[in-house]
Amino acid sequence: MTISAIFFDFGGVLLQHADGVDHKAIEERFALEPRTLMRCLYRDSRYFDFQVGKCTHEEWQASIRVAANNALGEERAREVLEAYEQAERPLNPQMLSLIERLRGAGYKTGIISNTIPGLEARLKQNAAHIIPLFDVRIGSGDLGIAKPDAAIFEHALRELDVAAEASVFTDDVKAYAEAASSVGMHGLHFTGYDQFAADLRSIGVDA
Repeated sequence: MTISAIFFDFGGVLLQHADGVDHKAIEERFALEPRTLMRCLYRDSRYFDFQVGKCTHEEWQASIRVAANNALGEERAREVLEAYEQAERPLNPQMLSLIERLRGAGYKTGIISNTIPGLEARLKQNAAHIIPLFDVRIGSGDLGIAKPDAAIFEHALRELDVAAEASVFTDDVKAYAEAASSVGMHGLHFTGYDQFAADLRSIGVDA
């Protein structure tokens, strides 16, 4: 079946880094062990509750501070978290140009992201210029369902009224791309622009 819709993860695909911030740069600046930020912000906090609406933003933030204080000590944790908040969150210009071309060629496009509630509001505040590039913008925190749950992909397909086999989903997390494949979509593991463009061409999408 001819491809008619292409869905994208946000962090690590449309953003140059998984959550927008270069963790490695901050960890090197403060001489932290690799993945310290990932553990404090996500693994050892209540992030997985928050991304499906099971706790408040304040509860998630409090859990981050506890995790960081335990890992780094209170003063150092404050400095590291402040650097994280102030860091730039650059978009991937190659991917945005590709999406513009895809839309010009008639493809529908969408975002499927595991993220905290309020995706649309954050886009309007921080990246309003990219909103018109996507027909739907689906965040787990707003829907109450997160990847790799099949229901989030099925919801996206219904939103664009497209068959799974006529759609593509790409994610920098391989397990999430595989989850999309399990519902019949073309799940593509994203490792970079050139690879993704080549993968699209291999299934008949002019990229």
